[in-house]
Amino acid sequence: MPRAGSAFEELPSDSVLIVGGGPVGLILALTLAHHGVRSVLVERNLTTTRWPKMDLTIARSMEIFRVLGIADGLRERGVPSHYPFTCLFSSGLNAEKALTSWELPSVDEFRSHIGSCNDGTVPLEPWQRISQEVFEAWLKDLGDQNPLIDIRFGWTAVSAKELDGGAEVVIVGTTKGVEKIIRGKYAVGCDGANSVLRKNLGIEMEGGPIPAYALLIHFKSKDLSRIHKQGQFWHIFFPNTASEGGSVKGAIIAQDEIDTWTVHQFLPAGFDHSQISSEGAVYNVLGGMGDPYPIKIDEILVRSTWTPNVAVAKNYSGPQQRILLAGDACHQTVPTGGYGMNMGIAEAFDLGWKLAAVINGWGGPKLLSTYEEERRPVACLSLQWSKGHMGKLMALSTILGLEADIINSADEKGQEMRSAIHQYAQKNDGHNKSIGVEMGYRYDSRICVPGEVDHESTPPAFDSRRYTPTTYPGYRAPHVFLKDGTPIFDKYSKEFTLIDFNDVQESPATTYICNASKKYNIPLEVVPLTGEHHANKIWETNLVLIRPDGFVSWHGNTIEDQISADWILSKAAGYGDEEVLGMRIK
Repeated sequence: MPRAGSAFEELPSDSVLIVGGGPVGLILALTLAHHGVRSVLVERNLTTTRWPKMDLTIARSMEIFRVLGIADGLRERGVPSHYPFTCLFSSGLNAEKALTSWELPSVDEFRSHIGSCNDGTVPLEPWQRISQEVFEAWLKDLGDQNPLIDIRFGWTAVSAKELDGGAEVVIVGTTKGVEKIIRGKYAVGCDGANSVLRKNLGIEMEGGPIPAYALLIHFKSKDLSRIHKQGQFWHIFFPNTASEGGSVKGAIIAQDEIDTWTVHQFLPAGFDHSQISSEGAVYNVLGGMGDPYPIKIDEILVRSTWTPNVAVAKNYSGPQQRILLAGDACHQTVPTGGYGMNMGIAEAFDLGWKLAAVINGWGGPKLLSTYEEERRPVACLSLQWSKGHMGKLMALSTILGLEADIINSADEKGQEMRSAIHQYAQKNDGHNKSIGVEMGYRYDSRICVPGEVDHESTPPAFDSRRYTPTTYPGYRAPHVFLKDGTPIFDKYSKEFTLIDFNDVQESPATTYICNASKKYNIPLEVVPLTGEHHANKIWETNLVLIRPDGFVSWHGNTIEDQISADWILSKAAGYGDEEVLGMRIK
């Protein structure tokens, strides 16, 4: 309950309250601003994170950032584009060379592949390495500069509840303890795994912690000759010996290819990590199965522990859909695959356009309910694959029976063990090659409108390793370069876009859909692409209706009449059958 005499603030009806100023909350604010909607963002910390956390922005997230106009700025601050994403497996840096590796392409190599593969199977943007410490600070600067975003650090949410027609959140000043009540039409909890908003809504999590934990040491070192003894890397994984319990002893991550690194040492549940110094943890991990491997450490930046957790919220909003959740507030996962923060970015982008549509007056009454309908299954999918990646990595030592006295020996047993590690690692290399998990999923909700062409067809089968280009409703539309080299994605408007491949100046279908747009005040732009036969072949049909997030609402070769156009567009905007019928009568 709020204290007596607490300050009170009523937000304007065109504003959204965001609780949590990490990447998800900041991207949500930027997405709302992209659609002309104001937000107030409160964050309990006084500054952005000092923790490295996520260091991979996947290709789909980079596509989202391109839409928001921030992709190039992020790359300027990230790891330079020529560095590959090499992951090594090592018995320890005392050994002369690594056991095996995953050779993952640099941004430059990825971009070259995209330019030479114009078949719809690849993303428009390559991935990017950037530490969350750098990323988050930059996002806050962008928010501070945006006139539609009001960022307030140093305020902790202590309670929240839905009201009739709105939401109320009680916040307390981090330094002076001043309490304030903020009310608005909508509030979004981007407040992390221990979300106050989720707990106040009584929403339970399905899943939970894995019985282990890790000690994290974030540090600076320019001792590159010793750190890079086995070659340049993004990650090095150090398996444990089977006799010591198997699993993985730890890993090191290169944050910037200059002097900033993060070591994770995995420890048994219940182990007192205070017995290990920060420097000792680094040396132990880098030594792998052998003796500790000392390096010159210039500065310890952060020391913490974390427990692997795999869980998803049963609901993504309160019953009145006035308080919604995004990011770690509604799901937690292990780092393998890099899905955690990237899931949150996709949620912020999805929720952002839907909230903006409702606030701007054209989103239907069913639109916000599709946020959970669409995004929760994606979280479940990502958690399943992330946990699977982690399981295969942790099982390597036990399955192969790794032992320190054999692994580096020159005899036949050593060669056989090293060969077995190589084969196992290459067979189980899906951590950063599961593009189907990242962008090949399908939304199945009421705003995905089946067309006539779908009556006798089925959506593509899911393949974790492949994105199958399709414009079946509910999928991300395929990237393709047009004849002049322009990406088709760059033709989209901010709201709905009808891509028209018909070889006529203005087809009846476009007239019908434009009439529907004007009649129901649903913003839409028609993009004629006459003569773009290659793109048309990949996109399958002559007409494709694209949502503000780049996913397909509807596709077909024609729209028979005005009633059909009204139905397609109003359903895509979140109106139910009864509302569509009522709109027709009016």
